[in-house]
Amino acid sequence: MEGTVTTCMTLTRAMAVILGVLASAGAPRAQMAAPPAPAAVSDGERGDMLSDVELTRAAIQVRRQALVTSVMDLDAKEAEAFWPLYREYRAAMATVNDRYVKLVVAHLDTYKALSDDAATGMLKEYLSIERARTDVKSEYVPRFGKVITAKKVARFFQVDNKLDAVINADMARLIPLAR
Repeated sequence: MEGTVTTCMTLTRAMAVILGVLASAGAPRAQMAAPPAPAAVSDGERGDMLSDVELTRAAIQVRRQALVTSVMDLDAKEAEAFWPLYREYRAAMATVNDRYVKLVVAHLDTYKALSDDAATGMLKEYLSIERARTDVKSEYVPRFGKVITAKKVARFFQVDNKLDAVINADMARLIPLAR
């Protein structure tokens, strides 16, 4: 149970950091101190932490959409076509990212004593996730190109990639190396 609690707390902390990064939108960040070891947590508290993770993920998506809105410079006709497609794209990416969250959870539960077979399986899943992300982007680039100019499609994917890079950098900082 302690491993699951640690996993939930690490994910909650990671999501909070990501939300803070997105909210600051480029403001300087201070180094975070290592968190204290978690105390025993009841099933109800674990459920509350998982709810917090989901709420934080929703808040990240809201902030992400606000940042995209601020840089896209869409006219009314473009916006009418873009936003439904954007939400569809983000839903497709969320499905892939859910796989990544499961992989991170598995890693957090096993990183201290990871077997070679488990490491190989995790690496294969990670590469599969990366291919799936690329596949989703490849599917949506031409679809976005039908509703906005190519320059705006490029701008959107630049912003999307920058937001992903910030999130990935913060996740990498919080995810421990395999032992």
